[in-house]
Amino acid sequence: MTTKNSVFGKLTIAATLCSSAIMCASTASAAGFQLTEQSVAGMGRAHAGAGIIGDDVSAIHFNPAGMTLLHGLQTTVAGTYVSLDIDYKGLNGATENGRDKPASIPAAYLSYQVNDSLWLGLAITSPYGMRIRYNNDWAQRERGISGSVTTVDINPSIAWKVNEYVSIGGGVSALWTHSKIKSGITKGYQLGNVGVPLGGEFEYKGSDWMFTYNLGLMVSPTEDLRFGVSYRSSAHVTARGDYYIRGNALMNGEGDGKGRLQTPETVYISATWKPIQRLRLSGLARWANWKKFENMRFSMDNLNNLQPSSESAGLVQGLPDKLKPMVPYAMGVIQHKLGNVNIENDWKAAWLFSLGADLDITDQWTIRGGIALETDPIKHQQLRTALIPDTKRLWLTCGLSWKPTPKWQIDMAYGHIRGIGHRDLYASAESNVKVGKFEKMNAWMAGAAVTYRF
Repeated sequence: MTTKNSVFGKLTIAATLCSSAIMCASTASAAGFQLTEQSVAGMGRAHAGAGIIGDDVSAIHFNPAGMTLLHGLQTTVAGTYVSLDIDYKGLNGATENGRDKPASIPAAYLSYQVNDSLWLGLAITSPYGMRIRYNNDWAQRERGISGSVTTVDINPSIAWKVNEYVSIGGGVSALWTHSKIKSGITKGYQLGNVGVPLGGEFEYKGSDWMFTYNLGLMVSPTEDLRFGVSYRSSAHVTARGDYYIRGNALMNGEGDGKGRLQTPETVYISATWKPIQRLRLSGLARWANWKKFENMRFSMDNLNNLQPSSESAGLVQGLPDKLKPMVPYAMGVIQHKLGNVNIENDWKAAWLFSLGADLDITDQWTIRGGIALETDPIKHQQLRTALIPDTKRLWLTCGLSWKPTPKWQIDMAYGHIRGIGHRDLYASAESNVKVGKFEKMNAWMAGAAVTYRF
C-alpha cells in the first residue's frame, strides 16, 4: 500500500524536475510566434489527437481533460530544437536571410491522480516565441530588422472524470513575456507638401506578466475511440520596458515605454481511433483567432526624452524663410510620430489541419508520422512584415517512442515546415509596390523527451 510519505517523496522528485525546466524556459526563445512544440510525441504525428492520446503528460497544455488518461504520478520533460531558413530576394537581385541562431523550446509536465475521479497537473511551457534577425543595413530595414519573443507559461490544472465516457478539465496560467523589436524608420516623411528626413532606427525591449486560462472536454464513446475539444484564452500583453530612437536626422533619445499586442485565442478539436490493437489513427483541427492580432503598438512614456539631434539645426537653417515658422509645429509632429510606433497587422483567423498515425512495432517500440496544413493568417499581403513573414505552411513529421521499462519512456521526433503560400514583401503597409519575395520560409525541428511513471 502506498504511504503518504512515499507519495510526498515522489511529488517532490517530480516537482524538482519541473522546476529545473523553469530555469531553462526563462532563457528560451523560439522561431515563429504561436508555438505548437509542447509535445515531442505529439510532434511526431503532427500533433494529431493533441491532448487525448495519453502517451505523455502534455494533455495539461493541449486539453486538461486528457489528464484522466494518466495513471498515478507521471512527469515529462521535453526539449525541441528549431532552426529557420527565411531566404529573401529583392527585385533588384539583393539577397538577405532572417535566420538567427537556432533556438530551443523546453517543456515540463507533472500529473498526479488523486483518486479515481480527480487529477491535478502542472505544465511549464513556451506557447509563443519568435527569433528573427537581418543585417542592420539591409534594403528593407523599414519592414523590420530583428525581433525576438520569449515566453514562460506556468499552468496548474485540474481534471474530473465525470464517468467512464466523459471527462472535463481546466486551468489558469501565469504567462511571462519578454520581447525585443528593432525596425528601421522611414527616410522621408511628408508634412503637408514638405518632405521631412527621418531615418535611423526604433528599438523596444520589454517584459510583462499576465493571466490566461484553458478548458477541456474529452468524450470516449468506446475504449478505442475518443474525441476532445479544448479552449485557451488570448493574452492581452502590455509590456513595460525601454524605448529607443537612434540615428534619426531630427530627434533621438531613450526612455521608459510600453508595448501592446493581443495573442490569439485557440480552439483544439481532436479525435483518435484504434482500428486494430497496434495501430492508432488521429486527427486535429486547430483554430487560432489571429483577428485579435490587429497591431503592435509601442509608445514612449515621456516624449520630451526625444531631443533635437545635432544635425537638425543645420537642416532648419537650410529651409526657405517662409517655411521656418512651421518648424516648432513640425518638430512636435515628428516627436509624436517617433514616440508612438504602430505596426499594423490586421490578420485573420487561421486553421491547422493534421492527420497522424502511431504503429506499435513491439511492446517497447512505437513509430509514428504525420502531415498538417496550416492556413495563412495574413489578410492583406501588403501588411506582411519582415519580422513575422507568415504564410500557408505544410508540415511533415515523424517520430518514435522507446519504453525500456514500464516506468520509462523516451520520445524522439523530427519535423519540417515549408512555407507554400504568398511570400511577397511590399515597400510599406500602405504601398502596392512589391520590392521582393521570401524565396524560402522553412523550419526544421528535432525534439527529445523523457517520461517517467512513478
